[in-house]
Amino acid sequence: MKKILLSLAVITASCFQLKAQVLFTYGGKPVSQQEFMASFNKNNTDTSNRLKALENYRDLYIRFRLKVQAAHDLKMDTLPNQKADLKGFEEQIRPLYMLDQQTLDALVASAHERSLQEVAVKHLFIAFNNLKLSNNEDKNYTLPEKELARKKAASIKASLLTGEDFEKLIIANSDDPQVSRTRGYLGYTTAFSLPHAFENAIYALKDWAVSDPIETANGIHFFQRMNTRAAHGKTTIAQVLIAKPEDATNEEMRERKLLADSIHALATAGVSFDSLVLQFSNDMSSAQKGGIIEDIQVGQYDPLFEEQVMRLKKDGEISPVLLTDLGFHIIKRISNQPVEISLANATPALKELILQDDRKSIAAVAFINKSIGKNGLTSNMANKEDYIAKRLEQFNPAYATQIKDFKDGNLLFEIMDKKVWGKASTDMDGLKKFHAGRSAQYTWKQSVFAVTVTAQNKQAAMSIREAFEKERSVEQIKKMYSEVSFVDSGRYEAGELLGVGAENAKAGFVTPIYTNNSDESASFIIVVNVFKDPSTKTFEEARGTVINDYQQYLEDGWMASLKKKYPVVLNTQTWKNLAAGMH
Repeated sequence: MKKILLSLAVITASCFQLKAQVLFTYGGKPVSQQEFMASFNKNNTDTSNRLKALENYRDLYIRFRLKVQAAHDLKMDTLPNQKADLKGFEEQIRPLYMLDQQTLDALVASAHERSLQEVAVKHLFIAFNNLKLSNNEDKNYTLPEKELARKKAASIKASLLTGEDFEKLIIANSDDPQVSRTRGYLGYTTAFSLPHAFENAIYALKDWAVSDPIETANGIHFFQRMNTRAAHGKTTIAQVLIAKPEDATNEEMRERKLLADSIHALATAGVSFDSLVLQFSNDMSSAQKGGIIEDIQVGQYDPLFEEQVMRLKKDGEISPVLLTDLGFHIIKRISNQPVEISLANATPALKELILQDDRKSIAAVAFINKSIGKNGLTSNMANKEDYIAKRLEQFNPAYATQIKDFKDGNLLFEIMDKKVWGKASTDMDGLKKFHAGRSAQYTWKQSVFAVTVTAQNKQAAMSIREAFEKERSVEQIKKMYSEVSFVDSGRYEAGELLGVGAENAKAGFVTPIYTNNSDESASFIIVVNVFKDPSTKTFEEARGTVINDYQQYLEDGWMASLKKKYPVVLNTQTWKNLAAGMH
C-alpha cells in the first residue's frame, strides 16, 4: 500500500510539473514555456530590458498563435501555393539538416586553424593514362595502365626513403604538362584551395616532408610541404595587363615589355591608374571595373602573380612589372582583409564554404551512422539516406522546428494578407470613410513646398546646385536639368526632409548635397514656400498614414473576435516564475 501511495505521489507531482510548464492556452490548446522561450530567444533583439521585452513578446506571441490557428481553421495550409512553398523550402533545407552538427563543428575548427597558415607545396603527378591527360575529361584507362602507375608510385616512394631529392623525382617522373616550367611548384595553399584529401595530406606533414601516394580517379599524387608562413588574408588589387600573344616572337615580347615599362612609369608618377586601365589593359574581365580583382588569396592564381600581390604591403603601392604566362602585369594594391583570428567570428563564413565543399560528405556520413538504431533504421538497410530524408522530422528535431516555423510564418502571411493587408489596400471606400471619420488626426505639422533634385553623382549635383544659386529659379532648373536629373516637388512636413527640419523651414533655403552610398547618386532640396497655418490633410495627402492606421484598425477588430473564439488563459504561476528569472 505504501508503494502504491508513493507511486501515486510521483505521478501527481509529474502531472503538476507538466501542467506548470504550460504558459498559456488558447481555445484549450496549450503553449509550453519551452516553446515560448525558444521563440523569444530566437527573435528578441532587445537586450537592455529583458523583462520588458519578455512582456511585450508574450502579447505578440499570443496574437501570432491566434492568427495561425485561424488560418488552420480556414484550411489555408491546403492551398496550392502553401503546399508548393513548403515543398520548395523542405527541398532547400533538407540537406543542411542531414549533417552531424558535432562533425560539422570539428570541420569548421580544423578549417579555421588551417586558414591561419599558408603552406608552400610541390606536387608530383602520375597519370593512369598519360595519353588522355591533355585537357579533355576522358578518364578511361586499362587495368595494366593503372597497375603500371602504381608500380611507378611505389618506386618513387622507395627512392624517397633512400633520400632521393623530390624535385629531381618530379622532373623525371611527373605527368603534369607544366612540369618543365614549374618543376612541380604549386605555390602557397591554404584551407579550401585544394580538394580536402590533398589538404589533409599536406597539413599533416612537417615542413620539407613528402606525403604517401594519394590515389584519385585520374592518377596518383605526391605532395611536399616546403615551408609555412602566417596567412596574408584576402587582398583586392587593380591591374593593367599587357597580354602576351600566343606563340609570341622575341620582337613582340620586347615591344610589350617596353609598353608595360612605360605604363609602370606613368603609374608611379601619379597618373590615374583607372585611366591607364581603361586605355591599355587587355584583361577584359576587370578592365571595365577599373582593373579591380577582389579577394585574392593563395591557391587561386599563378603562384608568381600571387606572390607579387602578397609582397605589396601598403594600400596604393604599385608592383614592378611582372611577367606570367598571360603577359605583363602592373599591380596596384587597393586593400587587404586580414584572416579572421576568432573562431567564433570566422565560423559562419567557414560553414558556408564547407557546405559547398566535398568535406560536407563527412558530416553527412556521420549523421547517417549516428542515426542507425533510431526510428527503424538498421545498419544493413539499403538507401539509408533516402529512409532518413523521408522521416527527417523524427531524426532531427531542429529540422522539425524549422519546418513548423516556416509553415506558421507562411500561414501568418497568407491570413494577414486576406484579413488585413489586402483589404486595407483595396478597400477604397473603407479607407475614405476611415479618413473622414478621423480627419482631425491627419493634420499637417510645420510644412513646406519643396523641390528635390537627384543627380547621377555628386559632381553633377554640385553643378545643378551652383546653377540654382546663380539663377534662383526653380522653373529654370526644371527646364534645364530634368533630362539629366530627377526633379520632384510637393508638400512635405519639414521634419521629414533631410537637411531641412523646423530650423531651416524658410523659403529659398537650399540643403547641402547628400550622397547615396549604394549607387553614388546625390541630391539636394530647395525650400520654395512655407505653409504657416496647420491644416487638415486631404485623403491623398495622408493616404500612406491612413492605410497604416486602417490596417491596425482592421487587425485590432479581428484580434478581438479571435480572442472571443479562442479564449486565452495565462498560467500566472508559470509566468511569475519565468519573469522572476529575467531579473
